[in-house]
Amino acid sequence: MALVTALAAYAAGCSTGEIQIDQKKAEGLARQIAGSGTVPVKSVSCPKHLKAKKGADFDCDIHYASGATGTSRIHQLDDKGRIRTSVSDLN
Repeated sequence: MALVTALAAYAAGCSTGEIQIDQKKAEGLARQIAGSGTVPVKSVSCPKHLKAKKGADFDCDIHYASGATGTSRIHQLDDKGRIRTSVSDLN
């Protein structure tokens, strides 16, 4: 399997001016990476209301059409909401 790295600059501000990770965009990124294999992805769920924080990681839950489940580790690259994941981050 080729190593695929995805990089995204997804952020959404909340009413306090705090930058948060855009949950839907993170789910799309995790779905893109998880879907690069042979088993279709049924659903992806990432945490809501995460503050953007450089160096912090979070996991998204993945449910495959086969009934199998897994996670995708998402890495926060900065405090502006940029995130990254790759095939090697799938468990």
